[in-house]
Formats: sequence, structure tokens, C-alpha cells
Amino acid sequence: MAKFALLIGVSEYSEGLRPISSAILDVEAMRRVLEHPDMGAFDQVTVLSNPDKGSMERAVEDLFTNRQRDDLVLLYFSGHGLKDQTAEFCLSARDTERDQNGELRISTILAASKLNKYMNNSRSQRQMIILDCCFSGALVQGMPIKGELNIQEELGGKGRAILTSSSPIEYSFESEDKDLSIYTKYLVEGIETGAADKDGDQLISVNELHEYASERVKEAAPAMTPKFYLSLEGDDTIYLAKSPLAATNPIFIYREKVREILDEWSKENICKENFNRVERNCLNELRNELDLSLQEADIIEQENLAPFRKRLQNLTEYKATFRELLADSISITEGNRRRLKELQSRYGLRDEDIQVIEEEVQNEVYPITPTIPPITSPSAKIAQILHSIKTLKPQNFKLNLPVRIGIASIAVVSLIAINRHNIITPLIPSDCPKQTGDFISEGEEVLNYSQLFNKKKGTEYFAQCDYQKALLRFKDAWQQDRLDAETLIYLNNALLEANKMQYYTIAVAVSIPKNQSDFNDDDGDSRAKEMLRGVAQLQTKINLGLLNDNDPFLKYFPDQNFINKKAINGKGLKVVITNDENDELLAQKTASSLSQRPEILGVVGHYPSEMTLATVDIYNQNNLVLISPGSTTSELTKYPRKNFLRTVFSSDQQSPAIAKFLQEKSIKKVVGFYSEGSPFSESFFNSFKTIFTRPPFSGTVVKLDEFDLGNNFKAEEAIQELRRQTEAKITETIGLVLFPKAIGNAQGDAIRLIKLNNSQNWVIGSWGLRSSRTLEQIDNLQPFQKFVIAVPWDSLTSPNQDFLKDAKILWTTTSVNAITALSYDATLALTKALEKANTPTRINIREHLKSPDFLVTKGATGTIQFDQNGDRKKLDENGDPQDPSVEFVHIVECRTLSSDFAFVPIKYPTAKDAGLSCLNSPKKPSP
Repeated sequence: MAKFALLIGVSEYSEGLRPISSAILDVEAMRRVLEHPDMGAFDQVTVLSNPDKGSMERAVEDLFTNRQRDDLVLLYFSGHGLKDQTAEFCLSARDTERDQNGELRISTILAASKLNKYMNNSRSQRQMIILDCCFSGALVQGMPIKGELNIQEELGGKGRAILTSSSPIEYSFESEDKDLSIYTKYLVEGIETGAADKDGDQLISVNELHEYASERVKEAAPAMTPKFYLSLEGDDTIYLAKSPLAATNPIFIYREKVREILDEWSKENICKENFNRVERNCLNELRNELDLSLQEADIIEQENLAPFRKRLQNLTEYKATFRELLADSISITEGNRRRLKELQSRYGLRDEDIQVIEEEVQNEVYPITPTIPPITSPSAKIAQILHSIKTLKPQNFKLNLPVRIGIASIAVVSLIAINRHNIITPLIPSDCPKQTGDFISEGEEVLNYSQLFNKKKGTEYFAQCDYQKALLRFKDAWQQDRLDAETLIYLNNALLEANKMQYYTIAVAVSIPKNQSDFNDDDGDSRAKEMLRGVAQLQTKINLGLLNDNDPFLKYFPDQNFINKKAINGKGLKVVITNDENDELLAQKTASSLSQRPEILGVVGHYPSEMTLATVDIYNQNNLVLISPGSTTSELTKYPRKNFLRTVFSSDQQSPAIAKFLQEKSIKKVVGFYSEGSPFSESFFNSFKTIFTRPPFSGTVVKLDEFDLGNNFKAEEAIQELRRQTEAKITETIGLVLFPKAIGNAQGDAIRLIKLNNSQNWVIGSWGLRSSRTLEQIDNLQPFQKFVIAVPWDSLTSPNQDFLKDAKILWTTTSVNAITALSYDATLALTKALEKANTPTRINIREHLKSPDFLVTKGATGTIQFDQNGDRKKLDENGDPQDPSVEFVHIVECRTLSSDFAFVPIKYPTAKDAGLSCLNSPKKPSP
């Protein structure tokens, strides 16, 4: 018996169908769990991203052809589900389009009849179809669905299981958790956590998986109704994956108790954020009986409460939107009613939910009042007229347009006549509305592609300089996603403007690629987000120092417990964000724009050496200081610029520590792999080669020709060449150093090389390999036993515990990346220079930063001081010079819900020695 899967995701469409950004992420998430040997353990998983119709049909045919009777064949599709002009269901492709009459072109769609034919011709008697289809997309721009879809009739058959995310009139919408569709999110979660294993037999059947995902979807969006069709003999079923948790496992027992409580909520239509006192006490007692840690219990609870909180958030957001519309007008226009209906569909709200909300809001905004007592004040009389107009119920009374305009005009003219001498012309800021679309934002535009409704509304208000409304929206968005640093920065900026506080302005330059696959880090842990977290943490600490202890806004900030929060000379800090999308030309354009804004006194950025080299001279020409938290190339200080500094140690400074590590392993010869043409990668390799080949190391460094990380790299051939060199000199121990660039596939190439090396040689990797993407690619620890990564800082050995405590308060997580810490320090250095200057200018800020007397003693990564070239000096806690330190980390086993492994400093042999909290359940068994 073998298991085969084809995963198709279509996110890009021609005109007439809206794009579905989650589709590509959906198939990658499904691949992760199906390929995992301890979960799906599929023998072959094929992924098609944005295929045309021809490629898609050939792949479907290949999937079902040449299979055996007992083979399990799975077809997963994420994209638009459509009906053609004959009312037949079909799957869309990237090139799906209409003819001049508006009908779907048959040659661009895969009809159900064709799909059914391939399934019928297959020998496999265990076939599974998962359709995460956004049927409502077919309603866009003249592509209506005609009649009801009957998926079972069109695709059903003996030996088949069909799962669909929604009915043909519903949205299968994207969740806000890493942008997966909500149905796929819970399919993946059910397999990955084992939560879908209802009976605890450590096997997840297709029935159990759909039941779990369907329950979770309906908790978050009751209007969505996922469907399941199964046609097997007797009680037979299809087992899709393994589960790590048996029925006797404490985690399994605790999760079932939590589910029992939440099932009662669902039956009684209860929607709240947390357990009541009785429920909490019961869970606490059970946790103690099972000897579960608080962390383990909290993970289970948060995971299961998330759909209810999402539903509550959607209800609250719809109510706020409806209230705002009703407050602006006594009736809802046809266009706004249509948009409200669309919002209802996207939020998964039922008609009965909407009825309750709208009646409640109408009674709040336009209450039916008894008799209004006589009023003699002229202005009050006019107010009474206007009040009487507003309190007329739209369904009971209708004024025609001329009459309404006439009454309102009389009222306004009367008020002007009465209060002419008190009229004050409102002052509208000269920069309103603010410019958008220029990749620069202080709050007027979302740059990180977040789809949070409150955040987008906040940017709209900010662009119009309505800072009070923007503040409230950003506050709500921040409470929804406590890891979105862009939101927090905009919240800080709106707070300063709404309260008319004085402030200094700096900028942060990040690279948020349009195509997230351009970076090798996990999307939720990207470099840009980590940079923004470091900046936002210090900005919040500064601006909270402006508020009084009794300020009502503090109630929205648990962060008021920050350690040593303090303003800058009584002023706050505004942060302008610019996104270069990892494009050098765009980086230069935005650098020029920032330089022309005189209020900007310094810039934190960029992270990639490529972007820094592209922009540093533009900033230099405009006397604008640039402090980079991540650019290590020696090119930046080999040819010094007076305005450039960095909080990360350069490749020249890190190389001696790497050479010393290899020397301690008795390694005299090193084979280096890097990315040709990359300023970071080439610089690091050349710096290391220079250091390692000279005394006291006197080693040899070679580069294998034609092996370029990130450029058609062939890992198997590289290993073969390495083995030939090793065999030629039996007595010589050879080490490997890997310096892949941070862009493209270079880091993935490095991981494949490490796996093929299989711990035969010691391997040292550069900082970028310390990422969640590396951990995701590990099946077992054996190939990584002799692999270490040189990093500039690690939270487990941080010299500043106060920084970590603040980070935990602010981001609700103890996981802090070195990029966050170094970006915090870059911002801290800038603000200390601002503090020293009575009247800060770009020039005196630069002079302060480069002064021999400039010293910051409580940085996140230690003491901060720069030399005349802009490189960071390494100082101990007393301010005395010492060699730049490099922390070496290795990979250890540490089971969590998302991974089996973690990075820790090499001085800790195990996760337990490092003090990490890992789940106490056994590691998932091999298949």
C-alpha cells in the first residue's frame, strides 16, 4: 500500500476572478503535514502552484494512473470552484477566462466529468478529494453560479471520500493566522496537534479529521457549513495520518475536557473570550491531577478558544461598522447594504446574528424618546429640530430628498445667525490627505500586507488626519494581533498626534517582499517583522513615559509595567516605516524620499547588505545617519561613510571566533560554500579565508568550483566532490563553512547540503540559518549533530534581562530573535544621541554617535559604542574593550506543537539544560 497526494493551489487569476492569497500557503501547509513521516507519511506529495489548465489536468491524470487497489490517492484543491454554462462543477486554473459572451472558456477549466473519468479509470479503491473552494469568487464581475452544486452527485463514487470547506453560496475565507484559509488551517491543526484523533487510537481517519475541522470552522464562523461525503463498505474508513497522543495521554485527556466545555458553548450559542469561574476551577483541578504544566494547559486552551475569540471579534467588528454607518446617516444606502452583506459573508455570520446586532444598534443610536420638554434656547431649538429628524425611524417615515435638505438648511442657517460671532474655522493640516502608494507610511498605509479590518480602517482615518478614530482602530487591531509591530508603531504615532504631544521623528527601513517566498524565514518570523518589533518596543517604552499614571488610554496597555519607561527630554518618538520590497531600485527611491523630509533625524536599517549598500550613499549625501542591525559586509566600513554605523558585528569581527571554533576541533582545512555576487556572502567568505589562513590558525580554505548557493546548486554533486577530497587525504579533517545569502533559495540549498553530509564533517553556518524554516526541514537530528550556527546574540545568554522581560510583556512571548534585539539597540543609540543634543539636527546626531565619549550601557545585546568607521566596539559590562563575541548555537530535541526541535547555545547539551519548556509527551513515533 502506498500513499500519493496532489496539492493544487491557485491564487492568481485573470480578470473576472478575485485573487485568493491563501491558496499557495494552504498547499504548503498541507504538504508539511502529509510529508511528515510521523504524521501523514505520504510516499509522494506533488505540489502545483498557480498552474494553467493543461498542467493541472496532466497532473490530475498522473495522480490516478498506475495505482494499486490499496493505494490511497488524495487530491487537494484550494482556489475558486465554478460552474460552467451547462451548470457543471469545475475547478479553475490560473488561465481560466471568459469568452466575449461572458461564458467560461471550456479549454481553461477542469470539469467534474473529466475529473470523475480519471477517478473511475483508477484502480485505487481509496480516493480522497478535499475542496477548499471559494465559490463566492464566481460572483465577481459577471460570473454567476447557476443553481445549486451537488458535489456528491458529480464526484461521488464507491471508495471515495469528499470534503468541502463550504457550500456554493458561502465564502471559504482566509484566517488571520499566517493567512491560511480557515478550513485548511483546522485540517492542518487537527493533524499536526493530534487533536482530530477523537478516539485516541493514534490514527486520524478522514471522518475524524473532517469532524474536527468542521466543528472548529463553525465555532469561528457559524454560517460556514463544511460538507463530507463518504462511500465505503460497512464501517470501513480511510486513515489519513497518525496521531502522537494515545487516549491515556494527559494532553489528550485535558484537550477532551476543554472540548467538552466548548461543545456546550456551541450548543447554547455562547460566544465569549474565556472560561467562567466554575469551568476554570474544573480545568485547574484536572490539570493538577494529570500533572500538566501551566504552559501545556495554556497551549491547549488558547488553541481551542481561538475560534470563539475570532467569532466574537467578527461580531464586534460588524457591530462597530454598522454603528458608524448609522451614525452618519439615518438610513443605509443600497451600496453600503451590499457591502455589509459581503462583510457578513466574509465574517461567517448568520442572518439571525445580523438581525440581533442591527436592532440593538438602532435602539442605541436612534432611541424612541418620549415627549421632548419645551426649550427656549435658540440653539437648543435648532438642535431639537435636527434631533427630531434623526430619531425618525427609517422604516416608519421617509422624507424626500428636497424636504430633508430644506429642513437641514434652515437649521444650519439659523445656527449661523445665532452664533455668528463664535464661529471658528477648523484648521486642517496642510499634509492631509496623506500620500499613499509610495512605500512610506507613518500610519496612512499598511505595508506588511496585513488584512486586519481594524488596521485598514485605522490607516484610512490616519490618512485623513482623523487621529482620534485612527487611534481607536489601531488599538483594536493591536489587541487582535499582539505580534504585529507595524500596528503598534502606527498606534504610537496616532497616540502622539491625537494628544498633540511633542515628538522626534526617525525612520526604519525594512524589506517586506511582495512574494514571501523570496525570504527563507517562516512568514510570521520574517526579518522585517523582527526589525519592527525591536523598534516598536523602544518606541512604546518612550511614549508610555509621556502618559500620566491615571491616563485612560493606559487601560489598553498591559505594557504600562515596562521597566524604566522614559520620554526623550520630555518628548515622544514617531517612527516612519519604509518598505523597499527587497528591490535595490525601490530602496534607492525611498531613501531619496526619506532624505527630503527634514523632520526625519535618523534611520534604522537596512537588514540585507545588498539594500544597505544600495542606499548608504544617498543618506550620506543628505547627512542622514543610518544604523544597520543586520548588514555585516566589510564593504561598508572598508570604504567608510561618515553617516553609517551598525549594531551587528561585521564579518571581519566575527570570523576570528569561527576560526577558533574550527581550530578547537583540530580542523586545518575548510571547504567554503557561499553565494557569488552577494555582498554579505562573498564578504563573509573572504573575511573568514583571510583570518583562517594566517597565524595563529594557518589553515587552508578552498571553494569548490561551480557550486554556488542559491544558483542552480547541486548538493549531491557537491558532497561527492567533498568526499573525493577527503579520500585523497585520509589523515586530514575537513570542515565546512556555509555563508548563504538571505535572499532566494540559498539557505534551502545549505540545509540540503547539511543533510547529505550526515554529520561526517563539522559544519558552521552563518546567522541566517538560525530560522524556523531550518527546523521545519529536520526529520531527525542525526544529520545535524555536527552543525552549529554563529549568531551575534541569543536570548538564553542575554546580558540584559530587563529587555527580555519587557519583550515578554509586550509581545506575550519569550521567543526573541537577535534581529529584534539589534534593532532595539540601533533605535536606542539614535534616541540617546537625540537626548544628548539640546536642539537635535542630523549633523550633531552623527557627531554624538561617533564621539569617543558616546556610550550606551544598557543595550539589549550589551554595551553600545562605535568606532570612527562605524563598526561596533565590543565592550564588557564595565565598558572595557574585549574581543567581539559570537554565540554558537546547535539544534536539540524539544517537542512543541509546531516542531520537535529548537536552537540553544552549545554550552547547553539539551533543551532541559537550557531551561526550555518542552511538552512532556513522547516524541512522535516513526511510521
